[in-house]
Amino acid sequence: MLSSCAVICGHRGGAEDFEDIENYGQQKKDFLRGFLKLPNGIPSHDTIDRVFHHLEPRSLSLALYRWSSELLDFLSSYQINVDGKVLRGTAKAGKRTSDLCLVSAWVQGLSLGQVRVDEKSNEKTAIPELLNDLDLENAVVSIDAVAYHSSMADQIVAVQEDYLLVLSRIAKRKNQKTLYEQVTSEVKRQEIGLEKDVWEDFGSGRIEKRVCYVLKGLQFIEALDDWTDVKAVVMIEAQREKNEKVTSETRYYLSSLDESAIAFNRLVRSHRPATRWAIENRLHW
Repeated sequence: MLSSCAVICGHRGGAEDFEDIENYGQQKKDFLRGFLKLPNGIPSHDTIDRVFHHLEPRSLSLALYRWSSELLDFLSSYQINVDGKVLRGTAKAGKRTSDLCLVSAWVQGLSLGQVRVDEKSNEKTAIPELLNDLDLENAVVSIDAVAYHSSMADQIVAVQEDYLLVLSRIAKRKNQKTLYEQVTSEVKRQEIGLEKDVWEDFGSGRIEKRVCYVLKGLQFIEALDDWTDVKAVVMIEAQREKNEKVTSETRYYLSSLDESAIAFNRLVRSHRPATRWAIENRLHW
């Protein structure tokens, strides 16, 4: 309880190590005594360290997930965002590319769980493991990572959820490259007649613009035959201007949702806000 309070409510964004937890306890001792028995006072950071080293990580993660899922009862609908993050400064000595990589799932800033990506693995194998721990029906799962595959869609639909999966232009497998080429070609062919939504934002010396196009006639994209319940292809043209420098990017998504361009533009922004990645500023680390 002491550690949970320190991580969530600690000074300047929460405790980041065991010494921070001890300092928080000393500063908030009177407050904590209101609901905790502290016969020996606040434990030292060494004691807190030893306790956490004896905890089994997966069991702790599942306990936190069960607690988090109860809080989601207050929400009428969910968008479960799944993404990966490399924690800089965690590399092993002599191995520059061994930084710890975590794949996390979250809803509106509330973490539902995370798994470590092993050195001999990748996000494609870690994400299914993470999704297996989630039990939320009628949710929308958005994955913005190089892990798109029809099996991912199968797994999501099997538990009565919908998906919004980004297509990567750097796909390694031939069938994935074929899918990307067919999708982009068909969207460009029909672009003039597609439903679209324009979103613009001004602030902090920058101009953001996102144009969302939705293609629902998918009969000419043969590479989608193996995809379960796919109903729409979404194209996002994003442009950012700051200090007279303009950058642009075009991304494509597959979805089992039958939604409007306005709705898809909102879903993509929820996962990928204009200023920074959502995993950077909407997930409490």
